[in-house]
Amino acid sequence: MLIEMMEKDFIQDKKYEGLTESSLGSYVDFFKLWNEWLSEEGIEHTEELSPRVAKKFLIWCQEEKENKPQTVNTKLKLLRVFARWLKDEGVTDELFTKGVKAQRQDDSPKIMREEDLQQALRHLRRTKRREDSFTARRNYALLMFLAGTGLRLSELERATWRDIDLKDYLINIPTSKSRKTQSVPLSESLAREMLDWRLYLERKFQDRFPEALFVTREGKPLSKSAVQNFFKRLKKKLGLQGDFSPHCMRNFYIKQLLKGGANLREVQLLARHGGIHVTKRYIGYFNHELKETLDKANPLRSLL
Repeated sequence: MLIEMMEKDFIQDKKYEGLTESSLGSYVDFFKLWNEWLSEEGIEHTEELSPRVAKKFLIWCQEEKENKPQTVNTKLKLLRVFARWLKDEGVTDELFTKGVKAQRQDDSPKIMREEDLQQALRHLRRTKRREDSFTARRNYALLMFLAGTGLRLSELERATWRDIDLKDYLINIPTSKSRKTQSVPLSESLAREMLDWRLYLERKFQDRFPEALFVTREGKPLSKSAVQNFFKRLKKKLGLQGDFSPHCMRNFYIKQLLKGGANLREVQLLARHGGIHVTKRYIGYFNHELKETLDKANPLRSLL
């Protein structure tokens, strides 16, 4: 059978299963790259798929597309789901990913340095005062929002003004990673920033106020790739040497909660981790910095 035809059936099945738009989009984007490579290799039918083909594709991603181990492993994970579906549907007799191993990768979270974030915010504040342009205001509000909420990039992309309760200081996340509607608190300082951003949008768009929280000049929702490109441009412009990306902002948020004295259960709820074991992993990454917090709040101080 034609591979592309099976891919379309696979996507339809996943829609029926209730997969989120973000997850479906991941498969669609992946299949575009996969089909590009298959076309170059002259592979069209499911009968031609094999572990050797899967491994050759992943090597191509690593060498030609310069994918890092984490990205290669993500592609392997998508391939495995597709391979399992083909076998379950009776299209193939064996998994064409059988025996293909994931690459070793560094699982420690990449944390944005506080001095880099401060430098970025200072630059955006100066730009906002000097230009007072749409882009300057949006980018400053965007960076503040990510630093103050720890939202995942996919959650940010879906965020709308209906999800923000500026009166009760809450953010409702209707489709989080666990597919549950969750509410997390919004700090008063961030609520003021978001109110300022909202008032600016109301003045700019008037009777066509956008639904999405962060938008383009035309009022269209800001895409994940646009946010990622903003971080890349800002990092290059400022000459930042540390990790600087939307997900680094989430890790920074979790780190600051732990350093600020929040307990594991509180951090788990605020970060919306599926289990507290995920939150516990962060402790080891920040041991040296958490020790500074312990030294400042030494429980033995009053006893010595």
